[in-house]
Amino acid sequence: MRRHVMGFLGAMAIVAALAGPAVAQETQTVWKTDGKRWWHNEEIVKAFVMPATYLAAVPGAAEKAGDVQGFKYLGKRTEVAYFREMPFAEAPNGHECRWKMVYEKKAMNKVHFCLVNGAEQACPGMTAAGECLGMR
Repeated sequence: MRRHVMGFLGAMAIVAALAGPAVAQETQTVWKTDGKRWWHNEEIVKAFVMPATYLAAVPGAAEKAGDVQGFKYLGKRTEVAYFREMPFAEAPNGHECRWKMVYEKKAMNKVHFCLVNGAEQACPGMTAAGECLGMR
């Protein structure tokens, strides 16, 4: 009997030693599909690391070796553009007011936003002249 109790206590000690690191890791439910069926698993969440570079559009005349060819929208059409990896230290500085069309509950709404030093922020809108109302 004593041998069984000691064996059980030894197994519990090993489980307790391994359970600490496993509990400390954060998990989240991830839905997956194979095209026909859906299922969900608990997976360990990886910490988000901010990338050191971003792809910036390069004017056509200034392209160099190593630039990536891609497409960008110009109104309703697409045109060939070249992109270059730039460090975030060289992100565009300043304030630029923009808008985009967004579907919300079967309705299409015009949403205004501002790019302030490369980060997107909420914006109250623009005047008829195109000036940002958030800068006043």
